[in-house]
Formats: sequence, structure tokens, C-alpha cells
Amino acid sequence: DFVKLREMLIRTNMEDLREVTHRKHYELYRRGKLKQMGISDDGAHPISLQETYEQKRTEHLEELQKIENDMRQKFVNKVREKDLELKRNEKELNAKYESLRKENNDERKRLEEDRKRVEEELGAVKKKREEVERLTAEQVNGKDHKKSGRK
Repeated sequence: DFVKLREMLIRTNMEDLREVTHRKHYELYRRGKLKQMGISDDGAHPISLQETYEQKRTEHLEELQKIENDMRQKFVNKVREKDLELKRNEKELNAKYESLRKENNDERKRLEEDRKRVEEELGAVKKKREEVERLTAEQVNGKDHKKSGRK
């Protein structure tokens, strides 16, 4: 009879041990794991994993959307800054080009005036040379006539 009594007590206590383990220890373990995952379980309202998954997914998608919007805004700002910088550089280059073009035109005009002046001076020098040559030739011819007339 003691063997049967012992087995009955072990079975009863074993069943009781299983129930306590399930109710207390497993429930504490489950709540700890859910808390690590960021899911709160107050015990009064049962948690649906599908609802929790959808909630977490929605939160994650909202966070990703926020990050994407921030990145997009940063990109747009950088593009605007770069565009402004390029426009500023373009204005500077155009101003420099116009300045150089004006200097080039002024230099061209000055050189053209110098060329005309030099050509005029050259023409005047040629006329003087021709005059000198003519006078020299006349003097030489006049001396020749005097020499031939004396003889």
C-alpha cells in the first residue's frame, strides 16, 4: 500500500508542480521576453501577436518614413546650396569674361590706333625720304649740269 500511496502523492504533487511552473514561472518568463521585445503585457488584457506585430510594423514604417523624409530634405537642401553656388560661380565667370572681353577690345582699339599712327609716320617718313632723294638727285643733276656747262 505504501508504494501506491507514494505513487499517488508523487503524481498529485507532480501535477501541482506542473501547474505552478506553468502559472508562475512560465508566465514570468513569457512577460520578461515580451518586455525585452518592447511589448507590454499587464495581464488584464490578453495580447494578440498579430496585433502586436502590426503595431510594431506600423511604428517601424513610420520611423523609416520619417528618416526617409529627413534624408530627402537634407538632399534637397544640399542640391539648393550647390545650385546657388554654381549660379554664383557662373555670375563670377560671366563677370570675369566680360571684363576680359572689354580689356581685349580696349587693347585691340589701342593697337589699331597705334598701327594707324605708325602707318602715318611711315608714310610721312617715306615722303620725306622721297623728297630728300629728289632733292639729292636734283643737286647731283645740278652739279652735273654745272660741270658739263663749264667744260
